[in-house]
Amino acid sequence: MVAFKVVTGGTLFRVDDQPTTLWALRREGRQVACLARLVSYGIEIDIAYDGEAVVTRTFETGDEALAWAEKKRAEREAQGWSLP
Repeated sequence: MVAFKVVTGGTLFRVDDQPTTLWALRREGRQVACLARLVSYGIEIDIAYDGEAVVTRTFETGDEALAWAEKKRAEREAQGWSLP
């Protein structure tokens, strides 16, 4: 994904961030993963099942994004998902 971020002074910087896998879990031959990437308007988090994003949320701060990602991981583990 290519995005642009405006910083103080109106300078435009290119943001070309590849997703980072925060966690991945497996259950019954399926995989769920949490992917994070920097976008021009914050941090975008995808929850992807078998490589297909089914939920996407955007956060202003990394702390908010990581807290939400951790909550989603805990929910999946409570449903029987586990580390590969």
